[in-house]
Amino acid sequence: MSTRSTSSKLFSPLRYPESLIRRRNLGEPSSLFDFEEVMSIPHNNQGPPPAGPPPLNNNSPPPVVRPNGPAPRSMEDLCQPSINGRGGPIAPILIQAMDFGLRHHMIQQVQNTCQFHGLPGDDANRHIDKFLEVTQHMKQNGVSDDALRLSLFPYSLTHHATAWYDLLPRNSIHSFDDMMRKFLSKYFPPSMVTKLRNEIIKFIQEPHESLFEAWERYKLSIDRCPNHNMPLVTQIDTFYNGLTLRHRDTINAAAGGTFMQKNVTN
Repeated sequence: MSTRSTSSKLFSPLRYPESLIRRRNLGEPSSLFDFEEVMSIPHNNQGPPPAGPPPLNNNSPPPVVRPNGPAPRSMEDLCQPSINGRGGPIAPILIQAMDFGLRHHMIQQVQNTCQFHGLPGDDANRHIDKFLEVTQHMKQNGVSDDALRLSLFPYSLTHHATAWYDLLPRNSIHSFDDMMRKFLSKYFPPSMVTKLRNEIIKFIQEPHESLFEAWERYKLSIDRCPNHNMPLVTQIDTFYNGLTLRHRDTINAAAGGTFMQKNVTN
């Protein structure tokens, strides 16, 4: 097989190589089509070539036609961070006040009096009670109590609780009740209700625990599980039967008889 004959079929001989070299030194041409245009220009500099696109030979590929629309973005552009904010979980609130803005002293009071960290053992119900207590006297014209509390509640969270709040779906909270349900679902799930309720039912006084200390510990268990669904008589019976025999006798003596025979309201 002859290499020379093959090459002659692939590449046509260049005419006027001096003109081509001169144009290349001036930065032109930049593509194969420009080469063809240069080779078609006479060497006697009699003027520019006729207007119109350069002629294409039969072996030239068809021109690339891009579809209408924006140019494709580069990988570098796609890796750039978006300047559009993700937005928070609280949906836009209907507020009649034209100049609504959280007052600094409101935020400061919430942060100084009730902060929830989201750590094991944190009392979510107690946090809600404290938050409602702190914000019950905060008022602003044209702003409902629900909207004001909903705007202030995120400032009562910190550490792990703040991270949980930031991961909530965008615009998923529309009222303070929505916030409380999501908050309790995370930090006071049904499994914790069952655990605390079992602590109440299985209450037993410690050997070296005074009657007052046992009562305070039992009340704390009741308070930590406000949805225990235990009638008052069941609560009293559970506490009485969990005491030591000596302290049950003390209660009976103080009641002037058998304590369990007394009326619940007395």
